[in-house]
Amino acid sequence: MLTEIKRSAGSSINSSILITFLSRIWFMMKHPIVIYKVVAVIAFVVLASVQFFLLFNMYRMEDEHYYAIEKQKLHDVYEPVIRNDKLYPGAVQIIDKHVYKYIDTLGMLYERKQFRAFDTLRQLMCDSMFAELRAKSCGDSLVQDMKKQLGITDSLQYCLLIGNIDFAFEARKYIPVYTRGHKYPLINPAIQDRSGIRISGVLKDINGKNTISSLVVSSPLARSYKMDFALHIDTPDRVWGVIKKMMRVFMLSLFSIFSVLVIFYITFRNWLKQKKLADMQTDFINNITHEFHTPLSAIMVANKSLQNEKLTEKKENVSSLTGVIGRQSDRLKKLIGQVIDVSVGRMVKLNKTTLSLNDLLEDVLLDYRLNISDSSVQLDFENHTTYDQVAVDVFYFTTMLQNIIDNGIKYNNSAPKMITVSTTNTDEHVLLSIKDNGIGMSDAITRRIFDKFYRAPNWKKEPIQGLGLGLHYARQCVEAHNWKLDVKSKPGEGSEFIIFIPCQH
Repeated sequence: MLTEIKRSAGSSINSSILITFLSRIWFMMKHPIVIYKVVAVIAFVVLASVQFFLLFNMYRMEDEHYYAIEKQKLHDVYEPVIRNDKLYPGAVQIIDKHVYKYIDTLGMLYERKQFRAFDTLRQLMCDSMFAELRAKSCGDSLVQDMKKQLGITDSLQYCLLIGNIDFAFEARKYIPVYTRGHKYPLINPAIQDRSGIRISGVLKDINGKNTISSLVVSSPLARSYKMDFALHIDTPDRVWGVIKKMMRVFMLSLFSIFSVLVIFYITFRNWLKQKKLADMQTDFINNITHEFHTPLSAIMVANKSLQNEKLTEKKENVSSLTGVIGRQSDRLKKLIGQVIDVSVGRMVKLNKTTLSLNDLLEDVLLDYRLNISDSSVQLDFENHTTYDQVAVDVFYFTTMLQNIIDNGIKYNNSAPKMITVSTTNTDEHVLLSIKDNGIGMSDAITRRIFDKFYRAPNWKKEPIQGLGLGLHYARQCVEAHNWKLDVKSKPGEGSEFIIFIPCQH
């Protein structure tokens, strides 16, 4: 039983892993641009990281060898100067004076294990010794003399440090008196540093790279001391000096990364263009039948009506139906040219005629109603104008109006689907309103609906046929006429397109 449970659990885990793997593959197939961007970003990060690693290593190497020749020359000059001395010429007399003044007393306190008194006295001794060493330091003149002797003209900063001091009350048995890095409350805190006691100099960054000399002086005898001290010298702008030496390599590295970014951007942009063209071609082939369905359907309905003997008995019916066929045939011919014009980005060319806008709307809506196959669509026209003479290109106006109405029906789930076309007057304009009770649009979608080939998803996430050219073409028509177009829409409340058309008085 236990074995079966384990097998079942293992099978379940394997199934979940397989499902996860397949879902990721599906995501990659559905979102190639996202994958392309992710791969490109990862590749760029890897490239930049490698470049940074190489530059960092090169910086470390340059930093290690920076001022190396000058450092060796300064070392060779400094050590002979203090061969029989400490820190700087004359310092040994100051140190010996303080050490031998207190060494016996400190030894006695230490031997008697009076450690508190020992600690207090050693700090007081060190504080007075360090103060006199600092007051009588000739470090500045010593460094200047070395620079002059070596012909160094660069600005240099230095620091003379005492690291550790140990006393030997017995031969070769050293007791710490001062240890670098420790904080001593009775010693001037201003001179205490993690590297030791600063005797002179203003160099702040103390490290092994700027060490000129580091010496330990000791004696194997009893009643003696051991001291280590160091001289550090560096340029005040060491980091910038190293970077300047690396500037060529640094600039070449930046140029290579920038070149990769530019090449990637150009390649990615061209790839997007090619992909967009391919998608456009696919959409066009898949949906062109639907876009030409409106005039063809109208012609077919009118033709079928002409075959009805009862309808053809009245001449006015025949005249009306043949008029529909004529208008839609002409429209079909022009529609082909319109799609080609929009696809290649040609400008709309108008052939304006001054006419009654309301009469034109009656004809356009009559033709449109013949083609409505959805019984839930209710297309109304309301005339609230006192004057309606406008200059308009009939073909482009008809296409514009039908495109807006198409959208109001496509993106609509109400029952009934109500489209209301109305006209009103202002002082100098006729306001044409096309209002629907559809799903409405957010501000983000409203800003993009006139973009060429833009397809907004409907609220059910179901595919809707179309090329994404309808509203783009509508805006082109409005702009070609020098009209103004306003859109009002809220999600769930429908949309209203208002066109301001100048009157021809």
